[in-house]
Amino acid sequence: MIWFVLACTGTEESKPDSSPVYYGDVDAIVQEHCARCHTTGGQAMSFDNPEDVKNLAPTILAYLEAGTMPPPAPDPECRDYHGSDRLILDDTERSRVKAWVNAGAELGDPEKASVPVPLPTLYPWDLELRAPTPYTPTFADGENDYRCFRMPLNNPETMYLTGFEALVDNPAIVHHVVIYDATGARASDDPTGFSCNGFGENGWQFVAGWAPGGEPGSLPEGLGIPLEPNTELVLQMHYYNSFDGADREVDQSGYGLMVAEAVEQEVMVFSLGTYDFVVPAGNPNFESAIIFPWKRRYGIGHILGVFPHMHLLGTAFDLNVTHPDTTQTCLSRMKKWDFHNQVTSFFDEEALVQDGDSVFLRCEWDNSSGNPNQSSDPPVDVSWGEGTTEEMCFGFTYLWLE
Repeated sequence: MIWFVLACTGTEESKPDSSPVYYGDVDAIVQEHCARCHTTGGQAMSFDNPEDVKNLAPTILAYLEAGTMPPPAPDPECRDYHGSDRLILDDTERSRVKAWVNAGAELGDPEKASVPVPLPTLYPWDLELRAPTPYTPTFADGENDYRCFRMPLNNPETMYLTGFEALVDNPAIVHHVVIYDATGARASDDPTGFSCNGFGENGWQFVAGWAPGGEPGSLPEGLGIPLEPNTELVLQMHYYNSFDGADREVDQSGYGLMVAEAVEQEVMVFSLGTYDFVVPAGNPNFESAIIFPWKRRYGIGHILGVFPHMHLLGTAFDLNVTHPDTTQTCLSRMKKWDFHNQVTSFFDEEALVQDGDSVFLRCEWDNSSGNPNQSSDPPVDVSWGEGTTEEMCFGFTYLWLE
């Protein structure tokens, strides 16, 4: 990415007294809404140095007004979730940043800096799992390397996963980190890992996923995902060839896990999605949907959170529960989609699905030449697939059954 930076000028004498300055007015906004990616060792250019933020002020404002920064996230007005206040910039904060830039992006007095806000973490974790050895990706298809590492837990008794945090070693090349439960399925124990399917292998069950922008996930008190005795997890790394030299980078990522010996309710992950679609070449607004009728035999589902997933051409995502009287309970809605900001949203208040309801999932894509994320020139038909230039439409849903 090439940054075009305009110099900011201005003096204390020419700046009105009411104009915001960085220290005390804007720094808290940057810490809360930008630091999860824009920090040293993060997925994007660091904002740790206030001088850099000042120099980039016009560019920051341009991205802000275009609606691309902060990146699109699930709409809390659909259903509020943990961390939404960090992902969504409100109108007051937007106005303050705009006023700061337009007033000359002054730094002000460092003595008035806001108290630093630490990034959310579950540390110390009960278990820390990492790839057994450092790995350098091989991009055989030119862009993706899916590498998996078998991680036996050697747990003599059933335990329950209650929280998870991706430990990303080299964010420059890591696009996503996924945990599967592969107990009873074949998985190589080669410490250097093995090539694997981008959507997991037969018999693997999705447990947790992280993509840039994601934060730690934690289940409510008394709930947990069962890990049977001698559980074998698989850590899947998606390495993305996004810059010259990516094939010389080294990574040893993993996960920090929180576990409990017993819980009140067992949680499952419901992988709702559709494989049956083809996004036509040139179509700027194509959609596909699936309706899943909820049967009495399933019991009452208590939905705790959702991890939406599409690829580069995705533009919008919608997941809801439709009731017999046609009213709807919104679960997750994104009017804009960002492949590089995929967030698992655990709800502030669980949602119910029961007999007579239907779970409705809809995805939208832009496969036109006007899509800035378009990878084909000219555009070609795109169908379901694991590759970044193929497409998906999934809502990985965490729930427990009554």
